[in-house]
Amino acid sequence: MLTATVDSSKEWTVEDYLQLEEGLLAQLIDGQLIMSPAPNTEHQRVLRKLYDVIHESLEGEIFFSPVDLYMDSRNVMQPDLVFISKERASIVTSRGIEGTPDLIVEIISPSNSFYDRNTKRHKYLQLGVQEYWIIDPANKTLEIYTPKDHDTPRLYLVNEGAVTSLVSADVGFDLKALF
Repeated sequence: MLTATVDSSKEWTVEDYLQLEEGLLAQLIDGQLIMSPAPNTEHQRVLRKLYDVIHESLEGEIFFSPVDLYMDSRNVMQPDLVFISKERASIVTSRGIEGTPDLIVEIISPSNSFYDRNTKRHKYLQLGVQEYWIIDPANKTLEIYTPKDHDTPRLYLVNEGAVTSLVSADVGFDLKALF
């Protein structure tokens, strides 16, 4: 049986990343290649349900992981869900998303919680994303971060009201719909 190995002694660039086999679940974070297994079934269910409750409210395009979000020469992320408004449609290219999306969603699991809550949150907000959502299926919560309040999210708990978005006033749903 073959085992995949990654050279962690070097700093990776976008050019190195582009040499990888297509379809790998890998991200380039601060020059480090981070690989992960496919999301579990609960993760996929939450993602599908999220799409079901928001897709008709948003005018633009929604993409799912794996889709590459090119941030700079040392960072290529693969968010779970990305929304790009019609006004920003030009950032969608044949190789991925090359610019600032309106909304990025990450659904955390034990293996990616640190990156999603810390490293990726800071990078996404520095990039200028209008909203960054972290969905935690284990705790049944949703956190919404914006550039204005990047350290203090709006926190939604599963039995405590409707989620609202700043990206589109038309996005509103009961968090129970995801769980």
